[in-house]
Amino acid sequence: MNSSHPVRAWYAGRIPPDDEIITRAEKADDHGQVLYDHNAASNEGEYADVVKGLYGMMDTLKRTPQEFRTWTEEDGYETFLTALFDFGPTDMRDRVQILQQAGSFKFRQVDTPDDKKAKISAVFADPEEEDLKARYSAQARKLSGVWAPQDGTLLNSVILQPAQVGRILSDRLNPTNDTPFKVIGHSFADVHSETLKPLAKTKTVAYERGPEIHLVTDVAPILANWDADSSVFGGCENVTLLETLLLHELVELVLDESQPDLDPQVCHIIASTFERYLKSTALSVAVEDFFLTWPNLSVAELEERRDAELARQLTAASAFLGEEDFPDEDVNDLDDLPLDTFKPTAGKKSSKVRKKTSGGGERKPTEKNPGKKKVVKKKKRPPS
Repeated sequence: MNSSHPVRAWYAGRIPPDDEIITRAEKADDHGQVLYDHNAASNEGEYADVVKGLYGMMDTLKRTPQEFRTWTEEDGYETFLTALFDFGPTDMRDRVQILQQAGSFKFRQVDTPDDKKAKISAVFADPEEEDLKARYSAQARKLSGVWAPQDGTLLNSVILQPAQVGRILSDRLNPTNDTPFKVIGHSFADVHSETLKPLAKTKTVAYERGPEIHLVTDVAPILANWDADSSVFGGCENVTLLETLLLHELVELVLDESQPDLDPQVCHIIASTFERYLKSTALSVAVEDFFLTWPNLSVAELEERRDAELARQLTAASAFLGEEDFPDEDVNDLDDLPLDTFKPTAGKKSSKVRKKTSGGGERKPTEKNPGKKKVVKKKKRPPS
């Protein structure tokens, strides 16, 4: 882990994730699994074919950009402006600072400070058009009249000539380029969900740290499910959402290498502009769907819940059977319990008893068996 490089994340919210949040989750996952290593002898890894496909795709963009989509200067400015609105600050001064980092303002020599301020304010003022597309188009035209990206930068290529972006990215992915590059996946299967909730709050599914792209691997199946419907958003139909996500992070990686002093938020806006050139807003919508159920419960949490449910069921069963009234002492210790004296029930006499009473012997009367009473007849007195 190279601490000299700030984390540059893909996030769907307005506020980027804190480095500490990402580092904590990363360490809890034991730093993840290497999915692709550009400098490995055979470029082995689960994502080797994916990265190879990205290289071929960017080479095609470099040579025949018309195979991707129609793209005008107005499209470029409008897409960059909407990314600034979605992921940048809301304060106009902060927005102007981002524009100053990513390009430069251009005014006429006769423009006074008030004129310049008015032209900049007009870019961010709410247009009168009711249609959202018309609003952004009007604002983008005003932006192009007072501002332009710096020549030779990646943003300049994204806005004005995407084919140059293909050249830059294909050169970076070229097998002959020995600059380090890795893709590392994080399943977070054994990480407690409470550790991952801050990532979910900022809707972070990937991040770039130095020459490494880190990916939350659980998002891949969701993106694959959305690929069939992503064409309704516009963009390039021949690019998947997973490829778009990786290319977004690759743009930030290249910006980190070519313009290391550029603020990470500016990098995110630039990369989001290229992302929307590829797939419009489809990736953002798919990620929103992903975070409806993520993070998943870890194995330990599932066991905890299972044990808690078992304890609840046992408690309920004990209450139903009345077992909660049983004494706490050991039920096997019966020495101190008051027991009734054993009283045999009346039944057949034993053979010994029969022997004693057989043979004509007279049975002695008892209190319970008094025997037959002798009846004495009274004599009748003679009549007088």
